[in-house]
Amino acid sequence: MSAIILFATLTQITNPGIAAKPVTEVTPPAIVRLDRNQPTNGKEQLERGIILYQVHRFNESIQFLQQASETFKTNGDGLNQALTLNYLSLAYQQLGKFADAEKVITESLTFLQKKEGSKDYFSVRAQALNTQGKLQLTQGKAELALKTWEQATKVYQQIGDESGVIGSQINQAQALQTLGFYRRAQNTLENLKAKVEGQSDSLLKVKALLSLGNTWRAVGNLEKSERVLEEAKQLAEKLRSKEIVAEINLSLGNTYQAGASNETGEDNKLGKFQKALDTYTEVAKISTSPNIKVQAQLNQLRLLIDKQQFSQLPELSTILSELNQLPPSRQKVYARINLAQSLIKVKNTEDKNTSWLQVEQIVKAGVEEAQTLQDTRAEAYALGTLGNIYEQNNQLSEAQKLSEAGVKLAEGISASDIAYRVRWQLARIYKANGDSEKAKGAYKQALNHLKLLRNDLAYTSGDVQFSFREEIEPVYRQYVTLLLPQTASGEASQANLKEARDVMESLKIAELDSFFRRACLDVEDQPVSLNEIDPKASVIYPIILPDRLAVIVSLPNQQSQSKQNKQEEKEILKLKQHFFGKEISSEKDFKNTITLLRTEQLADEQNQSGYLQSVQEVYNWLIRPFEAELENNQVDNLVFVLDGGLRNIPMAALHDGEQFLIQKKYNLAISPGLKLLPPKRSEKANLRLFAGGLSKLDEENPEHKNFQQLQNVRQEIETISQQITSSEKLLDNKLINSNIAQKIQSFSPSIVLFATHGIFNTSAEDTFILSWDQKINANQLGSLLKSQENQQKTIDLLVLSACQTASGDERAALGLAGIAVQSGARSTLATLWNVDDEKTKELMVEFFKQLSESPTITKAEAIKRAQLHLLKQNPQLHPYYWSPYVLVGNWL
Repeated sequence: MSAIILFATLTQITNPGIAAKPVTEVTPPAIVRLDRNQPTNGKEQLERGIILYQVHRFNESIQFLQQASETFKTNGDGLNQALTLNYLSLAYQQLGKFADAEKVITESLTFLQKKEGSKDYFSVRAQALNTQGKLQLTQGKAELALKTWEQATKVYQQIGDESGVIGSQINQAQALQTLGFYRRAQNTLENLKAKVEGQSDSLLKVKALLSLGNTWRAVGNLEKSERVLEEAKQLAEKLRSKEIVAEINLSLGNTYQAGASNETGEDNKLGKFQKALDTYTEVAKISTSPNIKVQAQLNQLRLLIDKQQFSQLPELSTILSELNQLPPSRQKVYARINLAQSLIKVKNTEDKNTSWLQVEQIVKAGVEEAQTLQDTRAEAYALGTLGNIYEQNNQLSEAQKLSEAGVKLAEGISASDIAYRVRWQLARIYKANGDSEKAKGAYKQALNHLKLLRNDLAYTSGDVQFSFREEIEPVYRQYVTLLLPQTASGEASQANLKEARDVMESLKIAELDSFFRRACLDVEDQPVSLNEIDPKASVIYPIILPDRLAVIVSLPNQQSQSKQNKQEEKEILKLKQHFFGKEISSEKDFKNTITLLRTEQLADEQNQSGYLQSVQEVYNWLIRPFEAELENNQVDNLVFVLDGGLRNIPMAALHDGEQFLIQKKYNLAISPGLKLLPPKRSEKANLRLFAGGLSKLDEENPEHKNFQQLQNVRQEIETISQQITSSEKLLDNKLINSNIAQKIQSFSPSIVLFATHGIFNTSAEDTFILSWDQKINANQLGSLLKSQENQQKTIDLLVLSACQTASGDERAALGLAGIAVQSGARSTLATLWNVDDEKTKELMVEFFKQLSESPTITKAEAIKRAQLHLLKQNPQLHPYYWSPYVLVGNWL
């Protein structure tokens, strides 16, 4: 009988820079059985390889695992060889050697194809399937990964291994999330939670809860992450497992820290900040693991720096002393880099006593350790960081050499999460050296790496210090700055203007991916460009850059429309730039104008005329430079693809000094980007409406507090339902999730109206509409509207008639765009602020009247007529009442 060695783990593997996917590596229970006739050499080599893997010394681990594999092969011990190849694949994956990883895991599974065997045999097979799934997800093959993990789950169920089942199903939830099956992923995790709770108290149960808590955080549900981790902590304390309590506290601190960034109220943010701080302090006190202790200290340091609590910063010597005592490993190299990045941030915000030389020495030690470990990934990361230190000290020659060496290593192992940073760094260095062409090439390569990382960018968990605005967004905007002329009078080629728009398009997709914490924009229908949807529309595309506001406007090419030359472009691009300090007094003045216009002028009905100067300013930036060309090209529809805080401003309220933009000849629409689902307009006779609304609130439901009753909702829905013959409605206590899902599935409406409170907020979890029984967040709403039975009948129009964008925050504006995209509807009509209930009813009734009675009317024209209906009744009516209704998506 052969000696089979199995080791139990429920772990996460993390990478620098991009938040790691919480893939759970599951191995069977720890068993060590020795046959007297079997030599022990292979066993010892395997054990040594696994230990080195667990302490992140991957290159050394590979050496011992290769020896063990050969030994087992020589001795005819195929099962242990398969197990060894499994670990070898994991180690190769850590070093970015994916071809080697695929080769050895395929070899392992080839041996494990038999349908019969011992429990040990099936345990190894299940583990190998988990490893293969991890590799597939890393390579962007989420659908394959899901199928592989489903196989692993079946094998674990076959042998009664509950820990294996839990781990592989956690992995399935990750794959489902990546594929955009949000509701299935949530259901899987909820079912797992119930399964784990049904188990008897044990350390295995604690580990499962810890893994679930980390997964909830990674998919963006911080509330559930916190709840599950607290439960895990209580159980670990009950079992008197001090070290696991420390590990759980580290995860809890990360969840609290993520909450400190995502909470909307300052008091809530401060509360999460303090909780994270206290939890990290507790970890550092109770942990006997040097690695966990150092991680807690570094996370606490970064948290204090982010909150600019410089007086509370711990002594650098204390952290360095703990760090230097760690044994050589990748984890130690990353810890040095983490510390250096924190110190750089301190020096850039408040110059403490730490010298650049100290920071440089910390990272140089990391480079040397990585080279000793022969860890290419860690070396690339350390070299890039060292290059950044030299860049910040204006030692550009040395910075360039180090960065070029780092990026060569990173790209050699397909480590795009490191390579994009170093390419971006090189772009800045080339630009500082005056080499614009080289800089453009480096920016382009950095963006190519970011495209490869699209799924990874969605997972911004608190485990990794990662800020979209600081570490992703600037790459796009800096590149566009280079593509466009550096003077207001400069000419840009059509190719450069198109590339600038394309780059910003990629940024908008990445923004929404980050907002939803997953790649969410893949749709079954093939999107088409805006000028294909409507060749007579003009697209106004403002871009906020570090030194200016650039506005790119597309004009229909009349020659192309008349088909005189089929090779002609379908649009001509024009550029107008307003430089800060010249056309606009300063960047601060620009942002203040936008913020005040949204929060204190347009959204305040008491401010009767204070808004006029601001709306004229914005008109002068976006529309006036192109007035004559819009007129000459007979443009009917203006489509705005807005940027930053401009997304919070209703374009209808812009003013030319004589009249509002809505009073001109143009129909107006907002698009999240340059491509939309193609129009498939329903015949008026075939309109099918589902309407849901809350005219009253449930006093016993805590979700309903802080909201006011919408007294006109019942009449609004009743009137609209009479206008559209084929309609179904749910009001008040009937408006619950299960009823909504059933109506959407069975009725297949072309229009969905929700007349209920809603908030477009800074995160997908806090962006919601209110039902009778709960808040339905953006992801849940998308799942409801794209139910399986309704997949072939895309909703043409989603109307949200009483929602608002929270506080005018730039990121909160993504909530509206996100709802529009996530719902799968071709068009979404919503409000930018909470509008008067009576006026909302009046406008909505008029909108649906126009939509149902006029045979050829477009959605954009219908909403324009409804807004003008209010203005005609009272020409002095404040824009607060009529302007915040915006049509997002297809305007036809």
